[in-house]
Amino acid sequence: MEILLRQLLEGQQQITKRLDRMEESQQQITNRLDRMEESQQQITKRLDRMEESQQQITKRLDRMEEGQQQLKEAITELKATVTNIEGQQIENSRFIHALRHNSEEVNAQLHNIGHNLAVLTGRAATKEDISELNAKFDLLNNRLFQQEAAIHQLKAVK
Repeated sequence: MEILLRQLLEGQQQITKRLDRMEESQQQITNRLDRMEESQQQITKRLDRMEESQQQITKRLDRMEEGQQQLKEAITELKATVTNIEGQQIENSRFIHALRHNSEEVNAQLHNIGHNLAVLTGRAATKEDISELNAKFDLLNNRLFQQEAAIHQLKAVK
């Protein structure tokens, strides 16, 4: 009986040791679970920060798209302005060409007047003739100067 009691006592001690090991193992598992929960909370916080960051990036992209649209509109307006300026430049060039042509005509008429005067009078020019010619030259030179000034102003507008 004594043997049986010893065996029972030894069995009970073994069961107690096994229970102790199981309690230690359970405590280790609990500690690991606590660490896992902490890690999960840290991961959740990081994900929250990443979501906030993503929202900020989305807002910045939206602002950039708005700015790009505004730039496109400004470029369209500039193209229209350039087209208008080109049309005005063509018109100014035609006007300048017409003024130059008129100036050349005035010069030809002046030369013709001098030639006709010499043919009609058939004589050498007197002081009066020279004075009249000088007056006509002055008049024509003034017209020419005014036309060239107008040409210069139109070129400056370009």
